[in-house]
Amino acid sequence: MTGFKAFARNAAMGLGLSALYFRFVEWRMKRGREAPPATDADGVPIPPLELMARVVAYADWRQFLETGAETAAALDGYAAEAGTGFAGARRILDLGCGAGRVIRHLPKLTAAELYGVDYNPSLAGWCAKNLKGDFRRNELRPPLAFPDSHFDIVYLISVFTHLRIPTQREWLAELARVTRPGGVVLITFHDTDQPGLPDTDEAREALARDGFLIHNDRIEGSNFIATFQTESFTRALMREQFDVVRIVPLMESPIGQTLAVLRKP
Repeated sequence: MTGFKAFARNAAMGLGLSALYFRFVEWRMKRGREAPPATDADGVPIPPLELMARVVAYADWRQFLETGAETAAALDGYAAEAGTGFAGARRILDLGCGAGRVIRHLPKLTAAELYGVDYNPSLAGWCAKNLKGDFRRNELRPPLAFPDSHFDIVYLISVFTHLRIPTQREWLAELARVTRPGGVVLITFHDTDQPGLPDTDEAREALARDGFLIHNDRIEGSNFIATFQTESFTRALMREQFDVVRIVPLMESPIGQTLAVLRKP
């Protein structure tokens, strides 16, 4: 980030203008980009470019559809490896569904009941109006408005990457509550190979000492804050609630982030 961009961002934060700053960034991302058609080839509505920019930091509708389909297929494979693929699930939850980049592709893979929640009301609202499934807004912290052991599969794409460690721990306990015994939870996180990790002595020392680093620690749950954590720290954290089936490193992951594949005991 250039000095001027950092100054503008920090000034907006200091003046309480974070929402205005976010909208400006989204406008800049979509400026000059090709507007999407109303629907995809299957007749499913495509979100406007500003909503894409809000969740994936780009405004390219073809890329939005392609990466969503690739991620859905990859998650299906990892869930099956852990014991329950999408086709065998009764209920699936997309926690942090955004503008539906992934969940829009699930009806092709499963007859399960589909649920999505997002902290951002405009994103959850768009999904509720346009996609198949039950979509709701959630709070930054638990609980979710679902019964115990309700889901066979829960996945979180780029959610823990914007949460402090105490909040991650709260969500792991809540995920254990709403997932059935033997169910699968898939969570992405930033490991130490993730682009964007600050290349500083302070960052390296924090990771070596604590196993995690919080960069730009403000507005938890937003794209401003970024959490980086070592595999060993993350594995120990997630073992508090789940069996860790495997950690898929960033370099092997088709999702663009490191993936923890978990199973509820």
